[in-house]
Amino acid sequence: MKEEKIQDILLPIIGQFVWGAKQGYGSFLNLEFGNPKTEFSGIYKPKEKNKFPFNEFENRHVTIKGEHTFFIYMSNWKIYAKENELAHDESEREEIEFALGFINGQKLNKIIINTKKNITELEFDLGGIIMISDENYADENYELWNFYTESDKVLTYRNDRKSSYEKAKMEFGKEKFTEINGIITCPNTV
Repeated sequence: MKEEKIQDILLPIIGQFVWGAKQGYGSFLNLEFGNPKTEFSGIYKPKEKNKFPFNEFENRHVTIKGEHTFFIYMSNWKIYAKENELAHDESEREEIEFALGFINGQKLNKIIINTKKNITELEFDLGGIIMISDENYADENYELWNFYTESDKVLTYRNDRKSSYEKAKMEFGKEKFTEINGIITCPNTV
């Protein structure tokens, strides 16, 4: 995938406020950008032999997501306030919540993908930085992060320095990954 294509895909969130920054399962992080939209799941039917009374009834899940979601996945990450590390992927949940509270409401100024060091940086206007790396994820192919766009496509960057841009509902393993090289900066400052 060409550098310009990646810059074009990421450009809509530059200058946008991050909101709804939260920790998911384990050390996964979700950052929402753009206007909120409400999503309703299908109806979940109760399963046999439920242990919990609330599982005896049909229900659906409601989520509020942004037009764009930056999902930090199988990677090491650190959150900084200027030069000070606030939290990392192994921090206690309370520390991570505090660090994400600092990031919430900041404007995204720049994204730098440095394939030589295999580090992605998200730089925000009030000194917040999220640094994403593959420090402990070099033994197999892992998706370091995913960027979900409003067109229901996802830009994926893996630890083998390859990326894909496919439909979000693409069957796992069917994506076409291509190697990217060098340093990609969005917005392009050249």
